Amino acid sequence: MLRRKFFYAGAQWSVALAAPSLLLKANAQTGAFPTKGLRVVVPFAPGGATDATARLIGEKLSRSLGQSVIIDNKTGAAGAIGCAEVAKAPADGYTLLYTLNDPLINNTVLIKNLPYDPQRDFRFVASILRSPALLSVPASLGVKNFEEFKAYAAAAGRQVSYGSWGIGSLGHLAGQTLGSSLKFNSVHVPQRGEAPVLQDLLTNTINCGWTSAGTARPHVLGNKIVPLAMMGVNRSSALPNVPTFRELGITDNFFDRSVWMAVLVPKATPDTVVARLSTEIQAIANSAEVIGAIRERGLEPMITGADRALAMYNEEFPVITKRLRDLGIEPS
Repeated sequence: MLRRKFFYAGAQWSVALAAPSLLLKANAQTGAFPTKGLRVVVPFAPGGATDATARLIGEKLSRSLGQSVIIDNKTGAAGAIGCAEVAKAPADGYTLLYTLNDPLINNTVLIKNLPYDPQRDFRFVASILRSPALLSVPASLGVKNFEEFKAYAAAAGRQVSYGSWGIGSLGHLAGQTLGSSLKFNSVHVPQRGEAPVLQDLLTNTINCGWTSAGTARPHVLGNKIVPLAMMGVNRSSALPNVPTFRELGITDNFFDRSVWMAVLVPKATPDTVVARLSTEIQAIANSAEVIGAIRERGLEPMITGADRALAMYNEEFPVITKRLRDLGIEPS
């Protein structure tokens, strides 16, 4: 979906947003947070949905706090480089992390000697959105719905190839899990992001593929690929006619998962600072402009405070890490 799409461009790009000088002076006199500019580390390359939504929120956060906000892309190692930098930053609220869930969950299994411990080194500020994963097939395959796909996959001697945005990604785990659930022979075709997966679907190179709903939507509307089922508890507003796996009788709770994005800070950041940031960021994310921008990209608003974001993380962590280990996906 989104995750691998962002990992491979080694770019670092910062945008500083000017702050009103009068509010700067007032804050300096009172000692109230914040008294200087903030930096938001995005552990993926510029141009993707993570970067774009971080910049939109950062621009508005600069206005609401009266300070500059810099978006700093620190890419590499499946998001681990950027996360490690924030983990080591001063816990004062001036360095924030805006990331997908993968570096906070999947990386604990996939990367040996991970240079940070998500549970020890971070605390949540707010969650912003989710991006449901979609299973699709090429239109040329002749499969029109999930039931027909099951019949296709069950054919004697057939090997079903599926694409995902990388080894250990949610799409990879979903493909392996679906093959096990439906008892068909599958082979994984990992790619560096969603775009190559879509290209493989469009050229009939693979039998099926996992992408985000928003990325696939133009090709679904153009009748070039056929959507079969959506991961997540609820249907996606990007493709509201596509049923969830649970609606289709797949009860494994793994298929209730989605990629999500959240804001975090170093663990020892004071409660008062976290509360201020959480209030400001949730208000920004709930604005009509930001919600509209999220939905325009085929993403789903999922705006919560720190406690709910942490509860969601704690619920998901054992499910994903256990599935990685059960499937024998080795760390690098």
